[in-house]
Amino acid sequence: MTHAAGRLRRSLALAAAVMIACSWALLGAAIWPSRASAAVVRTQVGSYVNKTAVTSITPTLPAASASGDLLVALIDTAGNTTVTAPSGWAEAIGAYTSAVGTTQIWYRANNPGGVTSVTFNLSASDTVTAQLSEWSGVALVAPLNGTGTGTRTSNNTTLTVSATVAAPNELAITSFATSTAGSGNTFTPASGWTNLLAAASVSDTGDYKLSAGSGTVSELETAGTTAKWVGAIATFYGSCGGGSLSLTPPGTVSFSGLTLNGTSQSTTANAAFTPTDATGTGSGWNLTGTSTTFTNTGGKALPTTATTVTAASAASTAATCLLPTNAIGYPVTLPAGSTPPTAAKLYDASAATGLGGSTVTLTFKLTTPAGTYNGTFSSTWTFTIASGP
Repeated sequence: MTHAAGRLRRSLALAAAVMIACSWALLGAAIWPSRASAAVVRTQVGSYVNKTAVTSITPTLPAASASGDLLVALIDTAGNTTVTAPSGWAEAIGAYTSAVGTTQIWYRANNPGGVTSVTFNLSASDTVTAQLSEWSGVALVAPLNGTGTGTRTSNNTTLTVSATVAAPNELAITSFATSTAGSGNTFTPASGWTNLLAAASVSDTGDYKLSAGSGTVSELETAGTTAKWVGAIATFYGSCGGGSLSLTPPGTVSFSGLTLNGTSQSTTANAAFTPTDATGTGSGWNLTGTSTTFTNTGGKALPTTATTVTAASAASTAATCLLPTNAIGYPVTLPAGSTPPTAAKLYDASAATGLGGSTVTLTFKLTTPAGTYNGTFSSTWTFTIASGP
C-alpha cells in the first residue's frame, strides 16, 4: 500500500509539486491482532508447615507441579536466620525486625515439573513456618517485577506493603509476620486480596491478588490483636504465552512538507509499530528494515543514505506483559538500493523483555540534498520481526 509522505515545492511559480511516497511491506511474520496475556491462575497451595528448633523445613504441594509453572514459598523465621534454597530458587524479597523475626518470599521460575516438596535450610536452629504454592500463566524467564517491605516496631493492628506493577495481569503476593507468636492472631486481607497462608498457632499470614494492573499495588493487612509487624510483597509478570511472534506495521506515515531552495533539507515523521511476542519464551526479538531508493518518475534518485532512524520509544498497550528494553544506538541508516539491500536492525527487545504487545514508535528522518529534482518520489520499505535481540 502507498502512503502520502509530504510535499517538496521549489520556490518557482510554475514548479511542479513533488510528492514523496513510500509503500510498506512486511516479511517474515504473520499479522496477528494484539492479544492480552494468558490469565495467571493459582494452581495449588500446600498446607503451612511450622517447626520449632530445626535447621531445615520442607513445605509440600498436594500434587506434582506442572512443568513451566511458577513455584512460590512463603517462609517466616523467629530470628534473623539465613535461609538457603535448592538450585533454581531465588529470594524475591525478605525483611526482618526484632521481636518478630523475618518474613521472606522465595520463587522458582519455570519449574521442571514433578515437584511435590522443597527443602529450605537454615543457618541456625530456629522456629520456622513455610508454605508452598504453584501458579500458571506467569512469565517463564525473569518473572519478578516489583518488591517492597514494611515494618512496625510498636504495637499496631495494621501494616501496609507496596510494590510496583509494570504491566496488566500481574500476580502480587504478600507475606506478614507479627509478634503475637504462640498466642495467635486473626488477619483480614485488604479488599481485592485473597488469603494464601492462613494464620494458625503462629501469627503469620500471606495473601495474593490477580490482575494487579499497572502502577503501584498495595495491601493493608489488618490483625485482630495489636502486635509488632514485618511484611513483604512481590509482583510477577504474566507469561503472554500460547501465541506467536508477530508485527503490525503502521497504516500511514506522513513527512512534513518542504520547500526546495537549492540547499540540503530534512523532514521527520513518526511511525508506530505493534510488535507482539506471545510465545512466552522470553527470547527477545528484533525489528529490521530495508528499502528501495527514493526515485521519481523521471528516474532521479535520492541518496541511498537519505533515510535514517533517529530515535525510538515504547509504550504499553492492553496486551503488554513487559515492555521491551532496546539496546540499539541511534541514528541508524535505513538501507536503500535499486533492490532492497540487507536489512538493518532498527529496534530490539533484550532477552526477558518485550513480552506481549507494545507500541514501538520510530522517528524517521528524510534528508534531501541540495539540487533535489522535481518529481514524485517513491520507495518501498520492508520490515521484519525475528526472535532474539
